[in-house]
Amino acid sequence: MVDEPDATTVSPFEHGGFIMRSAIFLGDDPKQIIRRTRALSDDIARILADGVPAESDLAEAPILDHWVVIGRRTPALAGAVAGHPVLGDRSIITSDLFALDDEAGWARTAGRFYRLGRPGGAACGRDQ
Repeated sequence: MVDEPDATTVSPFEHGGFIMRSAIFLGDDPKQIIRRTRALSDDIARILADGVPAESDLAEAPILDHWVVIGRRTPALAGAVAGHPVLGDRSIITSDLFALDDEAGWARTAGRFYRLGRPGGAACGRDQ
């Protein structure tokens, strides 16, 4: 288990990243990265054990409508999100995609669960 760094080992720099010892973390504070990846790991373990996310995981999850899987360095989703706690209601590209069950209607990205609405047919090669 990796211990969270204490405040003396993490310092922000002017481009929105953090330096910790010799590593540079662009974007999020390393403590936030640890919290997010632990939550992701716990969610994947539950999905593997139970076959589905818990109802409580999906109860407050935003809805991603007209969704498609897109290619970046790692897979992600793009679509129209509704009820996102930070982004509100708008078109988005999610963080990295880690788990997807389109028949059951859910996805788990690095940041959160999504309930899947209608797929975006054209990007998947389907007629709309």
